[in-house]
Amino acid sequence: MNTIISFVFISVALLIIVLGLIENFSKLSVRRILLYLVAVIIGLIIGALLSAPLSKLPGLYGEILPIVSSFISVLFAILLLNNLQPQLDKWFDYMKKILRIPPLHLFERHDEIKTESVIDTSVLIDKRIVAIARSGFLPQKLIVPRFVLAELQGIADSKDGDRRDKGRRGLTAVEELKKIKHGDLVVVSDDFPDIPAVDHKLVRLSKKRNADLLTTDFNLNKVASTEGVRVLNINDLAAGLRPDHLPGEELTIKIVHVGKDKTQGVGYLEDGTMIVVENGSKYLGKEVKVKISRALQTSAGKMFFSRTHND
Repeated sequence: MNTIISFVFISVALLIIVLGLIENFSKLSVRRILLYLVAVIIGLIIGALLSAPLSKLPGLYGEILPIVSSFISVLFAILLLNNLQPQLDKWFDYMKKILRIPPLHLFERHDEIKTESVIDTSVLIDKRIVAIARSGFLPQKLIVPRFVLAELQGIADSKDGDRRDKGRRGLTAVEELKKIKHGDLVVVSDDFPDIPAVDHKLVRLSKKRNADLLTTDFNLNKVASTEGVRVLNINDLAAGLRPDHLPGEELTIKIVHVGKDKTQGVGYLEDGTMIVVENGSKYLGKEVKVKISRALQTSAGKMFFSRTHND
């Protein structure tokens, strides 16, 4: 009985020491802590099997070697688990994705199933993602890398007032998303020290986790697409949700400034769509009824040309 108690105390002490050497204990996930405990149990079982014949040795050998064998068995099991951690994580993620597949999708290809989205800094600063998540149109798990939080913290600590406000807005967005998504928002510690740029870290992390990338950054969108990462761009979503207006449709808008042609007036709908009014500069600062005449697709979205009823 005393020998078993010695095994347990030595193994637990060894586990704490090894975890302290491996990494900061506070950063360990629940899954990893449980795996380490399983490794301890396996090490104890192996040590107990070895202790039976060793305890029959004469003198001090029979007393010390069983304890030493248990000590070494637990140490070996923990170190082996630590080396196999990447493969075990992939296996767990694979099983998790399989278990989440609805019955109707059992025959889909696994690599086409996306259950996670990595969040870019620009999305958090933009903050429209909070409204999207609150509406229920963001069912997948959201992944927030610690290096993104560090970048937001750096922006929030800036001496420039505008940058400071952006950083604080991004950090507030993270807190609001936590409340909305509950356990479906995960902060991960994955980092890539060999990659200095945050954008390239995000692409690497998305590829590693087989996840989508949520962004509003045009350049990051291009880089990620080139690397084969599926991008969810909130700007594209907003542009796609803007209502289309057909020629002959009537609208009421306020002329807020003069267009490229000094005779033109320019107004905007609530969603930001630009309406150019021919001969509308004379109505500057006033609301007028206009009729859509044609549409023009630009890199910034669709803009409409119109005329007032008097023209």
